[in-house]
Amino acid sequence: MPLLAGRDDVNQCDDGRWANRKRPPSLVRRTLFTVGVASLCAPVALRSQTLTLADAVRSAESHDRSIRVVELEREKALRAVDVARTHRYPIFSVTALGSQPLTQLGITLERGSLGVYPHDGPIPGETTTLQSPLRFGFIGYASVSQPLTQQYKIAVGIELAQVGVDASTERIRARRQGVVNEVRRLYYGIAQAESGRTTLKATVEFLRQLDRETGQQVLQRVALQADLLNVKAQLVQAEYELLKMDDPIHTQKEQLNRLMGRPIDAPLEIDISSVVETQTVSLADAYAEALASRPEIRLAKVQQRKAHLERRLASAERIPDVSFSLFALRTVNFSSVFPSSVSSVGLQATWDVFDWGRKRKEVQTKQDAEAQAALELQDTESRVMVDVAHQYRRMLEARKAVELAQALQSSNAETLRVTRNRYVQREAVLSEVARLQSSLAEANHRYTQALMDLATAQADFEKAMGRDR
Repeated sequence: MPLLAGRDDVNQCDDGRWANRKRPPSLVRRTLFTVGVASLCAPVALRSQTLTLADAVRSAESHDRSIRVVELEREKALRAVDVARTHRYPIFSVTALGSQPLTQLGITLERGSLGVYPHDGPIPGETTTLQSPLRFGFIGYASVSQPLTQQYKIAVGIELAQVGVDASTERIRARRQGVVNEVRRLYYGIAQAESGRTTLKATVEFLRQLDRETGQQVLQRVALQADLLNVKAQLVQAEYELLKMDDPIHTQKEQLNRLMGRPIDAPLEIDISSVVETQTVSLADAYAEALASRPEIRLAKVQQRKAHLERRLASAERIPDVSFSLFALRTVNFSSVFPSSVSSVGLQATWDVFDWGRKRKEVQTKQDAEAQAALELQDTESRVMVDVAHQYRRMLEARKAVELAQALQSSNAETLRVTRNRYVQREAVLSEVARLQSSLAEANHRYTQALMDLATAQADFEKAMGRDR
């Protein structure tokens, strides 16, 4: 206690405890108060946070930037649907022109162009030109047009825009499944690496104890110096392996923090009990779940529907465009010869009578695209089934590898225990103990690696089935 050492008012008792003769001075009280408050108010971010696998998945789904990017794409697609719906409504158009005429605006009436009458003669009696002065004027044109026959094409266009929303939704699911798979891999990797580090720590402690015992036996001349050097070499090797575990553990934690949108150096601890092994399902059930859930298949179905709608839209181009229209024309200070106000209401039709076979060829192109989309869907389903079967076999193989590694680990541990007891009773040599310890270390490493392979295979199998939770 450097702060209390050397004070007149503090003595040390015979049993090593400190006793105060009088109340601590104000400086000591303030220091103790400051330390207490600082410990209570320490930021939570500086403490390790224990995360379950479900918490890590939820956090990554909420904060991963790549998921947010595809979510913004979906929002853009939703706005495109709203834009497509607006084409159903009347079109309001206004055109205004304020200009200075450069030429005279007028009309010429030929003699007698308005008729020849018995008493009055020809009207006009001579050729007459009516003109307006060159002055600044204004022309306004307004129209309202309600599409009629175009409603079918507009409806197909709305469906086509909705297909874009569906495609964006499937891309979000695909990206979310990728992120969840990556989180699972990292979480499982951290769990198994932590387990491996715990095993290595136990190995290091055992070798340190063995090193101390061997050193004493060398001093007592009951063990050889070579045995001591062998134990020390194994100890250094185990300490080196333990040190090598730090980088993958910290790297995986940093990557997991990045996926969860946290500072990469934020401390965290995992909850191994939250890691639940995937329930064994039959291959037929895995096929069915993958065909119903895999984003690639659902996206291929969306693309097939898109090709179908594009073919319908190309066929609809043959329908004439008929609209109900109302327009009005108004001029101000422009010409006293022409009417200053004109309005009309009626039906407006537009139709390309002859297009040199363009529309027919466009329809044929869309039909080919529709057939192509159907073939791509079948190919995607086949590739997904191959992937599911491959990941299923990998998971079964990984589980059997864990059983084998666990059996070898148990066998080596028991053999080492028996041999060490024999060594204590002077019935076995130290080299045999060291050899069996090395074999156990290899078995432990193999078991840890088998667990990591099983965790990876389990995460990949869940992704292959299209699970995003």
